Amino acid sequence: MNRTDHLSAALRTLDAADPRVDAHGARARADLEAILATDPGTPADALPAGPLPVPPGRRRTGARRAALLAGATAALAGVLVLVPATTGGDRAFATWTAAPDALTAQQRTDAVAGCRDGMREAAGEHADALAAARPAVAERRGVWTTVVLAGAGGFHALCVTDSSAGAFTDGMIGSVGVATGHVDPGPREVRATDLGTGSMSAGDVSLAAGAVGAEVVGVTYASASRGDVVATVAEGRFALWLPGDELRDAARAGAEVRVTYRDGTTGTARLTL
Repeated sequence: MNRTDHLSAALRTLDAADPRVDAHGARARADLEAILATDPGTPADALPAGPLPVPPGRRRTGARRAALLAGATAALAGVLVLVPATTGGDRAFATWTAAPDALTAQQRTDAVAGCRDGMREAAGEHADALAAARPAVAERRGVWTTVVLAGAGGFHALCVTDSSAGAFTDGMIGSVGVATGHVDPGPREVRATDLGTGSMSAGDVSLAAGAVGAEVVGVTYASASRGDVVATVAEGRFALWLPGDELRDAARAGAEVRVTYRDGTTGTARLTL
């Protein structure tokens, strides 16, 4: 078995869409080490589609563990899941808020630049799309910053970052690519591109993000543990997240959100991948 074959087999055992996988188990740790040891010169077209580990050679800070997104990126081609720091930062999401706050102009500029830079190595064939993508969502929840960059043909890059953890990539999970079978939403539709649960040093993260139609101005998720979690909706995109694994099975089972339309009326939508 060559390195590419081993990488493919290892990724199948770490399938983010399988809730039975133990991200902290011995097999997961062994497979992660094998993945990180893969020759960085392996051609991109020899790698399997789906979630990818942090690129070999990226700077590490202390002990690290994999951030597995349970279903969160199952619909994306060419996805990067970055490895978060296990020390420092906002422990247990102490500063998180259910409603987002706006960033200052400088904070927005820095967050967008950091997301674009953090995803550059993973973008692969989408490198030009990443460079040209416009900032759609830029919000903060306590010290946590969320950025969504949007481009033509359904391209997007998503970064959720603990800005108190130091360097931008030391406390971030995210995705980059184009959803398989991408279809633009209708005027009153909401379509998820990311939906599920990831793991960071502060704990589990439940996340929903995607595209909205022109008539959609608000998206809210009624969390059983956190109450109403309000998404940022801007430039045809939405994003929200909350601490915990509440959305672990949402990619298959779905997650209901309340939608507010431009004319002031409301409705519900069921997010799935």
